[in-house]
Formats: sequence, structure tokens, C-alpha cells
Amino acid sequence: MKQDYKSRYLALRGLITVPGAIALAIWLSAIPLLWIDHAFDWPQFAKPEIFSGMSVETARNVLGTIAAAAITTLSLVYSLVLIVFTLAAGTIAPRLLKRFTSDRANQITAGMLGGTFLFALTVLYRTGPGFVPSISIAVSMLLAVVFVLQLIFFVHAVSRSVTIDEEIAEISRRLENRIAWMVRDEEEQANAQSSPGDFDHAIASTQSGYLNGVDENSLAVLARKHDFTVRLRFKPGDFILETQTVALLSRHPEQEEDEIAGLVRQCLLILPSRDAVDEIEYSINLLIEIALRALSPGVNDTFTAIASLDRMTSALSAAVRLGLRRRDIVDSDGTVRVEMRGLGLENMLDSAFHPLRRASADNMLMMEHLAQALSRLHEIGNQTARELISSHAELLLKSAKSSNPLDSDFAALKQLMPFMESGE
Repeated sequence: MKQDYKSRYLALRGLITVPGAIALAIWLSAIPLLWIDHAFDWPQFAKPEIFSGMSVETARNVLGTIAAAAITTLSLVYSLVLIVFTLAAGTIAPRLLKRFTSDRANQITAGMLGGTFLFALTVLYRTGPGFVPSISIAVSMLLAVVFVLQLIFFVHAVSRSVTIDEEIAEISRRLENRIAWMVRDEEEQANAQSSPGDFDHAIASTQSGYLNGVDENSLAVLARKHDFTVRLRFKPGDFILETQTVALLSRHPEQEEDEIAGLVRQCLLILPSRDAVDEIEYSINLLIEIALRALSPGVNDTFTAIASLDRMTSALSAAVRLGLRRRDIVDSDGTVRVEMRGLGLENMLDSAFHPLRRASADNMLMMEHLAQALSRLHEIGNQTARELISSHAELLLKSAKSSNPLDSDFAALKQLMPFMESGE
């Protein structure tokens, strides 16, 4: 729990830490392999046929070729990644760049190529007239085979990442998983006890920035150890000012007040930029951004906006059926330890449908698909969700009416939402 949550979070992101760790691990593996080549009299064992007549010059040529190919391919990989970034920023959404940098295919490919280069270079340095490390050379060739296969997979992954439909599906999958996990979590905690009513002790932030994540497990362990409940005032994605109260405690700590406040702050990941790619609101905003960009006059790609709408409707289906309540963390005995703010169903539907409805007022094709999406959600939704969806349907009809459509077009749009005529 004393570990810095920010450091652990950032260690898994970007094109530095993970590729660097993979490259160093492969490079350091050359040391024990060279030691084995030195320690054992390799010629007394049965050599593979491929190494039986390998000369020093041949060994150095093979290792030099592998090292040169690896470092050249690494430069091409980074160039290709930058090209993908440029295409994504211009045609899909600039905020997707942060997700691309955390893509495992990009990270593993860069690490494999860098590690293969360092490994082959190290073995090449130790290869001489009196020493031909056969095992290390064999591993170098094996690494070359692996990085070629990884490169093929990398090209496949990159080709899919610049396809808008594939990217929309990936964002939707993350959103569906997050919502499904929250709904299941709420069902498990339906019988939880209520938390204390008074939260008198405030903990202020020491920096300004966006709340990108919460170390929920460490926060629950801290609250259980000192027997209090923590109420978080912000949800991931909110902007926090320095000295603003970020958390409230149900009782004043009897001792170690400054230390406890510091541990609570360590559980909150506050960064200068918004980077919570796995949060519900962030994923919804990404889908909305793609759709709004597609509906803009400069792009005019309605079918991309329709694809974003369809995938977002699928992701919201679990929330519409089961509803979303506040997600609290409780002990095994039902005592609430952490109260966490989150998106309610009304806020989620507003974030998803208001921007699209406003941007589609003059686009009857998009308006029709919005009506179909609302009708599908109304069909599977609970009573609370149906009331919210009906209000969005009314606003949709008013927006369509404001653009002065033909009577037949307006009637066709209204027929797509039969629940409005039935008065449900």
C-alpha cells in the first residue's frame, strides 16, 4: 500500500517502460548463456548439424546481420507508429493517441527488436578466433525468428488500428467490460450496510489536475485498518484544484493524521492531462468524438457516426437493463469502507445522446438511427430507463421538427419510436 500508485500506473503505459524492460531482459539473458558456453566444453557434446562447421567469420556475419536487421526494423517500426499516430489524429480522434501508446503489440514489438539487437551485439563482441559461443548464436537466431513473427503480428495490428470500424469496436468492448463489471459489482453489494452519516474530516489535494484513477484496494485496506469510511468527492475524469477537498473521512484520525492523509492522496492518481482510457465517461466521449467528427461538414461520413452509435448502444444495454447505482467498497461483514462517485444512468444517457442529437438536426439519416437506438434501448430497459429514454425521444422529435422536415419524413421518424405513440 505504501507503493506510489502513480508510478505503478505509469509503468504500464507508453512506449518507454514496457519496451525498455523487455529489451533489458533479453539483453541480460546473454550473460548466463555466454557463461554456459564458456563453462562447458561444447564440442564434446553432439552439436546440431547447423553449427557443426561454423567458423568465426560465419558466426560474426550471422550475428552482425541479425543485429543490423533488428535495429533497422526497430527504426521502421517507430516510424510506422508515428504515421499511425498522424492518421489517427487526423481521421479518427486525437485522444486515441494515448490508447495507441499503451497498445501491447506496439510495446512488445519495440522491446523484442531492441532486445534482439543488444543480445546479438553482445554475443558478437565476445565471438573471436578462440571462442565461438554456439548456444548464444543459436538463441540469437531463435530471437530473429521470434521478432520476424512478432513483426508480422505488429503489421496486422497496425492495419486494424487505422480502420475506424475496428477502433470503434475496440473502444466499445472496453466500455462494455467496464459497465458490466460495475453492474455486477452493484448486484453483489445490494445488501450492504449504510455508511456513517457524518463526514467531518476533510483531506485536501496538494496538486491540480485530472483524477485519472483510484487505487481502490489500497484505499479499502487503509480505511479498514484505521476503522473509518472514506467518501471520495470526485470521480475519475474530474478536474481537481490544489487545496480542494478530494476526500472526507467519517471520523478524525486519532493519530498519524498527516501520514493517513498522505496515504489517501497516494491512492488517487492526479495527472496534468486526462488519461483514464478505461473509464466509462472517457470511452463514451471517445465514441462521441468520432461520431461528431464524422458528422462535421469537412468529413461528412454519416455511416461512421452510425457505427459509433450502434456500438455505444450495445455498450449501454447492460446499464439500461439493470441500472447503475453508486459503487461502494464494503467489508465482508457489509461495512462500507469507501464511497465512490460514478456516472448515473441519467448522466450516461445525457452524455451519449445529447451531443449526437444536436449535431444531427439536419441529417435525417442519422436522426432515424438515433430513433432506432432509443427504441431498442426502450424495449429492453427497466422502468427508470424507459422514462429517461422517452424524454430523449421527445427532444429528438423537437430537434427534427426545428429543421422543417417534410411531413412524410417526420412521420417516418416518429414511427420508428412506437413507444411514443403508445404513451409508455
